[in-house]
Order: sequence, then C-alpha cells, then structure tokens
Amino acid sequence: MIHFYRVADLEKQRTFYQTVLGLSVYKDQGQCLIFNVNDQAKIGFCTHHPRTVKDDTCITFVFETLEALKAIQDHLQRHGVSSEPIEHNETFKIRHFFVRDPAQHLLEFQMFIES
Repeated sequence: MIHFYRVADLEKQRTFYQTVLGLSVYKDQGQCLIFNVNDQAKIGFCTHHPRTVKDDTCITFVFETLEALKAIQDHLQRHGVSSEPIEHNETFKIRHFFVRDPAQHLLEFQMFIES
C-alpha cells in the first residue's frame, strides 16, 4: 500500500523523511518520491497531485513502547522539529504527539496502550 500526498518541494520532503525520520527511498520518479515505511507500507509525495494540503489528512507512525515514542520525539527535537508534549488519550487508548512536515502535512507519532 502506498499513500500519496501533494508537495511543492520534493527535496525538502526527501531531507525530512530520509534524513530526519530515517526512511529509505523506494522509488524516485522525478515528480514522485516514494519512501519505505516498512516491508509492506510506503508513503509517496508528488508535485502533480491536487494543489492544496487538506487538514483532514493525518499520517500516523506507530511505535511499540513509550520509550520508543519518547526517543523519536527527542530525535525530532534535535533536528529542530518542535512538538507538543506526549499526550495520553483515554478514548482511543493511545499516547501520542503531533508535528508538521515541510509541506505542512500533519504527522502523528503514537503508541497503543495495552488495557
């Protein structure tokens, strides 16, 4: 599965997703840049998709432990990406925080809380 999102600057996306988040490039198609998220999931950014970034889209990365969630938050902060504190959401039984990527897509970093 690949989820595609529109961006104006592929190089800013490349820097953020490859250098900051550590994702590897699956395919560079010139107008589209696709990254491996894991063995099955991919995320792509294209310059030719619809012209606006919608606020109803959220890209979520899931972590197994609170330590891993805190580690990615610290890693992002070391790269100049600010976030709110990790929140506990009882409704969905998660802990999470949000940031924006260079194209202003909303990114959520979360872990599920075992009941």
